[in-house]
Amino acid sequence: MLKELFKKLSVFSLLKTKKIVFDELDRQDLSRFSDQDIILETADQIQEYLPEVLGQALARSWVDKRFLDAFQNYPVEIMEKGGVYLPDHISVEFSKEKKSRPKVVVYENNDKVKRKLLELKLIMVAEE
Repeated sequence: MLKELFKKLSVFSLLKTKKIVFDELDRQDLSRFSDQDIILETADQIQEYLPEVLGQALARSWVDKRFLDAFQNYPVEIMEKGGVYLPDHISVEFSKEKKSRPKVVVYENNDKVKRKLLELKLIMVAEE
């Protein structure tokens, strides 16, 4: 019985297992929303490109409590850290009520007037 066990162990040790290279993972910045910086300057650019970025942020906030806390308190700063830059007159508000889904609203602020550009929230749908 011991001989069979040693035989199985030796066969197992001969199998090549894929080694994870953690150095490669360390070189990746997993907080970025894109490979390149995204600099949005106009309301049209914001409405076209920002929904994808905010969709990623909302999805991550569902599964990552630390990201949720940071994004809830500092949405613009988190986006900048992730390589997404907005003009100074654009504000981003994140809200998460107890039983509601997280939501992000983007405003354009001009001379005491706050105009809503976008409102996003993720909804999960189960299909058969």
